[in-house]
Amino acid sequence: MKKVDYLIIGAGIAAVSAAKGIREIDRQGTILMIGEESLPPYKKPMLTKTPLYGWDPERMVMHDAAWFAEKSIDLKTAACVTSIDPAAHTVKVCKVQAEEASEADPAGQTTEEFAYGKLIYAAGGSAFVPPIPGADLPGVLSIRNDKDIAALRRLAVTEKQAVIIGGGVIGLEAGFEMSRYGISCTVLEALPRLMPRFLDEECAGLLQSLITEFPVYTGVQIEEIGGEGRAEYVRLKDGRVFPCGIVIMSTGARANTVAAQQAGIACGRGVIINEKCETSAPDIYACGDCAEQNGMNPLLWSQAEVQGRAAGINAAGGDTVTETIDTSMVLHCPEIALFSLGETTGEDLTAEIIRSGSDKPALYAVNQKYGRAFEKRYYRDGHMVGAVIIGNLSNMYALREQILGTAGNSK
Repeated sequence: MKKVDYLIIGAGIAAVSAAKGIREIDRQGTILMIGEESLPPYKKPMLTKTPLYGWDPERMVMHDAAWFAEKSIDLKTAACVTSIDPAAHTVKVCKVQAEEASEADPAGQTTEEFAYGKLIYAAGGSAFVPPIPGADLPGVLSIRNDKDIAALRRLAVTEKQAVIIGGGVIGLEAGFEMSRYGISCTVLEALPRLMPRFLDEECAGLLQSLITEFPVYTGVQIEEIGGEGRAEYVRLKDGRVFPCGIVIMSTGARANTVAAQQAGIACGRGVIINEKCETSAPDIYACGDCAEQNGMNPLLWSQAEVQGRAAGINAAGGDTVTETIDTSMVLHCPEIALFSLGETTGEDLTAEIIRSGSDKPALYAVNQKYGRAFEKRYYRDGHMVGAVIIGNLSNMYALREQILGTAGNSK
């Protein structure tokens, strides 16, 4: 059995930040990072922010092999942790090599066991797929990793109609991107308005009205995804039918907590951590999409980066707490630009609206030097607690500073 000082489960931004945090304190301890994908850690937010046919994971890799060698980090890809034993300080790891499968070993799997000094659980999240009949048909996919983009590219060659279930950032970005290639898209959102986590009714209505590239329907109930052997249509409970050859499920994500739960580590929506990223198990820390702190699991890149660094520093014997996390949402698409941060709904909030920019042309442009802006600021007891901008986003950095408390924020 091989022993390592630090074992990191996961290979996303939280895992990379944890490794960097460790190296801030401990330059000699051995680090093993275990990732399920065959790729080294890459920038997953770029999955829907990069042209579909220009997606190249090698250009999105966070660090190359030389960086891992320089930092003395052992990266094991295409592997997953099957069990954790907190008492024995061991984990079992399954390396899957399907292309080498044989009759004797049909799954192509080998299992290894590692002993660890400190464990950092950064297992990330997985796409949530609601129990819609037909959600398992060929042609239905989510966008969470490089393989999903590869599948979507293959479908986009032959299919001309797509339905996107879910009107969040990923759904809208995917709709605009596929529209570029002549694919007719329709967005279906079950909630009464777009992005209620980030937008109030007025802002959500304005956002929806500005999308002209494809239709967006809110407050719908999906009855089934149907077709002969593959996805060919989406039917609503009110009888409306939307023909398609592609269905993208943009219905959120869930923390990957199975291995932690089976090990007896306390979990809620994610692995429960304190401000030091400590879990309920000794010598085990958690961070990123799989973690829940103060009852929150926002599944954000910024959260993963901050928590990862804190987990790494504390695992290595340092003493730090998670800093203020920037939970802002930014959406850049051909027709719209959107920024939202902080509290934007609540009966105890007051709001002010600021409109700026020329009426010619009458559009809300992404380019900061061109186009109008609709800005809504939210206050509680005279202090700004949230803001939304639709259009020219040049003021978002100043608003971010005010809301996060790095500048005066009194109204």
